[in-house]
Amino acid sequence: MHLFRRVSLILIVWGGPFSTSSATPTPARTPDALAPHVRLSVFNDAGIPADTLAQAAARATAILAQSGVELDWLDCGRPDPSDFSQRATPCSAVAWPHQLSVRILPRGRSIGADIFGQAFLDRSGSGAYSNVYFNNLAANREHAQLSDGDMLGFVIAHEVGHLLLGSNSHSPVGLMQARWDSPALQSASRHTLFFTPAQSATLRSRLSVVLPNLPLRSLVPASL
Repeated sequence: MHLFRRVSLILIVWGGPFSTSSATPTPARTPDALAPHVRLSVFNDAGIPADTLAQAAARATAILAQSGVELDWLDCGRPDPSDFSQRATPCSAVAWPHQLSVRILPRGRSIGADIFGQAFLDRSGSGAYSNVYFNNLAANREHAQLSDGDMLGFVIAHEVGHLLLGSNSHSPVGLMQARWDSPALQSASRHTLFFTPAQSATLRSRLSVVLPNLPLRSLVPASL
């Protein structure tokens, strides 16, 4: 289970080594018809405004596009607590790696205020489900130069990265840093915080292989 903790200004004095604007060159874009696709079922349990969700969708889509991956965003709305039916819908057809799920929650029951998101992986390093904790994100003012919608898009892309890249997918630079310090946030505000070229190649490679669907009950949280 990956935990994405809040951004930190502890390393504010460290400049170049943590900046992603020069470390992540723009990869060649794949024509949309040929690009690998990942569909994302997005459940808005937190009831965030539509314009904030639209900003997040645009930012996450742009980040994945930079890696040559097309993100198909499914707005699955807010669950009805009185509806106990188990109908099959496009949002429920979740299977790694081509359809993933992110649930935007107000907060986690046993999650500290410094955690923005989690990705749930099985013991083989695969997973299709993630959570994002919007109130934790919105309450943190260290990303004041970014709107909550943009920041939400970066966090969602980070969690999608964990689901597709697998275990031990944090990196010292780029979007997959475990903690986003001041230079990383400056890159985010300039819209230059992306996956590294090596990570982008791995994303495309994993999405280009057709694999049998994993049984959903085989996906159990693994502490990492």
